[in-house]
Amino acid sequence: MLAVLVLFVAFSTAGAQTVIDNPAKPLSPNAGRVVKLEEVMRIEDTGEDYFFKNPSVIRVSPRGDLFIQDRQEQALQFDAQGRFVRNLFKKGQGPGELTTLNDIWASQGHLFLIGSPRKILVFDHRGNLVNEISLREFGLGRFVQAETRAFLIYGGGQPDASDGGGYNDIPQNIAELGPDGAVLKTFGPFYLRGFVQSFEGGVRAWTTWNRFQAVCFDENTLILNYTPEYLVEALDKDKEAVVRRFKRPYARVKRSGGGGISGLGGSGPPPPEFQADIFALHVVDGKIWVQTSTVVEGKGILFDVFDPDGRYIDSFFIQSNRKGQSGATINKGLTIAGGFAYFWDKTEDEFIVIKKCRLAGL
Repeated sequence: MLAVLVLFVAFSTAGAQTVIDNPAKPLSPNAGRVVKLEEVMRIEDTGEDYFFKNPSVIRVSPRGDLFIQDRQEQALQFDAQGRFVRNLFKKGQGPGELTTLNDIWASQGHLFLIGSPRKILVFDHRGNLVNEISLREFGLGRFVQAETRAFLIYGGGQPDASDGGGYNDIPQNIAELGPDGAVLKTFGPFYLRGFVQSFEGGVRAWTTWNRFQAVCFDENTLILNYTPEYLVEALDKDKEAVVRRFKRPYARVKRSGGGGISGLGGSGPPPPEFQADIFALHVVDGKIWVQTSTVVEGKGILFDVFDPDGRYIDSFFIQSNRKGQSGATINKGLTIAGGFAYFWDKTEDEFIVIKKCRLAGL
């Protein structure tokens, strides 16, 4: 159980029961257009200082530097021109070291690592260790935002043991931490639906089929999704409440593959019939971009755009050339920053590259 339960702030959804149910078509007369990806830079590994295995997180600092997490053993820093600078991950349990890497973040002046043993490491862009913050009150999580003066991280809790196995709610919490790692506020719990299994020795494992997603809209507002169906929420940190919920009619996409997104082992039930409607959330130029699970051959990934009030104002497709095992076009993780999309891809020779592409046609 999370140690912060003692400090838990009662979470309110009062006044947020009404869902803004948008029409099927957005307001923009240009909705449905295709936005092309025009490559302007790529990063290929040299096999000397680093080797791409499975890049999972790409952060772009306000100054244009790239910070890339590759599995749990690489935190790769590149300058704005894509030149390799250093790997900030050092394996161990001493100062500036981690045994495993959980997430990374990049700000204007600093780079952040979070991992085991439970701590946050703060570096400047020259690679100097600035601070090491122990996470005594909150379990290991992932960044929603990181600055030297405060942190927002989210992490999962334990399902209710009294409910036994089977389908159950898996709690997720967001913690606001001070510069010393102390918990200032906790928001939640928000629940992912999952399947829980119990094994000998009291070991429990669970599988979920959609992600908990949280992004910062501004200093006081977080945008959330944690339901498999299409639903977006706006959380006001000051009010400690969800103040808006919004959605639009969405044709769900049938699942073609197998297992869950997260789990601790075991063999769970068959996956649900449909994919999670929302693949990812982005905040771009004061608007909320919803990356859906819809991928159309010849067009790409469907994005919906909402204004801060939850009105459905636009939609477009972003090109995707990534193919699945069946040869069909599939979705992919994108980092959107400064009018560019950053993502990992593969060459014809199956080498992994990081691409920076201009979004043409917005």
